[in-house]
Amino acid sequence: MNRKIISVILIVAAAGLALAACMNNDNLGAPEATANYAPQTTPGANGVSGATGNGAANDGAMPNSGSTDNAADGALTPFDWANRVSEIEGAIARISEVSEARVIVTGTTALVGVKFDNAYKGQMTERIREMVASEVLKADPSIQTVAVTANADDVQKVYDLADRIRSGRTADELSAEINSIVRNATTMR
Repeated sequence: MNRKIISVILIVAAAGLALAACMNNDNLGAPEATANYAPQTTPGANGVSGATGNGAANDGAMPNSGSTDNAADGALTPFDWANRVSEIEGAIARISEVSEARVIVTGTTALVGVKFDNAYKGQMTERIREMVASEVLKADPSIQTVAVTANADDVQKVYDLADRIRSGRTADELSAEINSIVRNATTMR
């Protein structure tokens, strides 16, 4: 009887040690990209604090930062928001509740205006915000703040700003208007 109990205890202890070894996380210090919905001052690419990052502009779109693509030498390349923003807008529009979206990126902040599908009768939820933010962060992990709005007035402003950026204006020129929407209570709810 004692042998059986001792054997069971040893087996349970061995299994516990094996599971504990499997749960060892060697990347304890490595940060993970997460969506941050609260407006905040974030360091730009040149180390200067400010919600608009480094202030550089790229062909009327926003500064390129972050990456998901690897160059031939293994280095990370910046996400090209100027030429690939429609890919991200399409990915967001594939979310079942969303019919279309516009994305504006300035520095490390992304502002997303979404229009809901006619069949969806609900409002903006945390789940939808997280799905939208996930698409943005997949494209550019350097984004630190993702603001999402479905408020009709704010969405119209986002669409207007996106059109102005696509016609040659820079996000830096429009940063005051962008930041006013990012900090709007309906956007950050």
